[in-house]
Amino acid sequence: MNMDFEKIYRDGAYAGNNPDWSAADAPWKAGMIADLLKKKKVDFKEMTEVGCGSGKILATLQQAFPGKKYKGYDISPQAIALAQQVSNPQLHFGEGDFAADFQGTTDVLLVIDVVEHVADYYGFLNRLRNKSKYFVFHIPLDLSCRTIFKPHVNLQQRQSVGHIHYFSKDAVLWMLEDCGYKIVDWHYTKPRIDLDKAEGAKANIKKVLRNFSYRVAPEWSVKLWGGYSMMILAE
Repeated sequence: MNMDFEKIYRDGAYAGNNPDWSAADAPWKAGMIADLLKKKKVDFKEMTEVGCGSGKILATLQQAFPGKKYKGYDISPQAIALAQQVSNPQLHFGEGDFAADFQGTTDVLLVIDVVEHVADYYGFLNRLRNKSKYFVFHIPLDLSCRTIFKPHVNLQQRQSVGHIHYFSKDAVLWMLEDCGYKIVDWHYTKPRIDLDKAEGAKANIKKVLRNFSYRVAPEWSVKLWGGYSMMILAE
């Protein structure tokens, strides 16, 4: 039996579990994207996001880079209905499969927390390859010592937010290289549990341990604890 992994985004099941489409995460993600583009002096006239969700990332980036054109696409009608609330004359949203259905090119293409949801992610990345000059990827690193010994953690991710692929840092870099992308720069991003205020003594202890180990040995910490992601600028 062939699984229809896109069904939950079209029929409202994903929206039922995630009604805000992670809009609360948009400001810090947009801030890191802006910092990366400014660091590498990436100039652009148009920015497009595939899998735009709530549209809040583009809306936040529009404030950081005014006077540009912004477009967001998503296969979910619920996401586009939410994103339309932040649309304006320079920020447009459309429902559809950008990788498969839309022609033309853009200057910067955002692919933020999307790859892990796509069944044929190699085909997806290959279809995107010629649609932009620059690409910004944000990809979670769900594979770690913790998730190997506690597979229910990734099962929860699968059931709640639709992750169907689980990556390590090396797997991400190999995947992008296989598809012809050139890495310009990248860095780790911390999980929400390390950014938010810890609730309770146990959670606070875990947060302190995670942050301490990351300061001392980031590579070791990422592989041990999991929950981190990679923010990547590519050509």
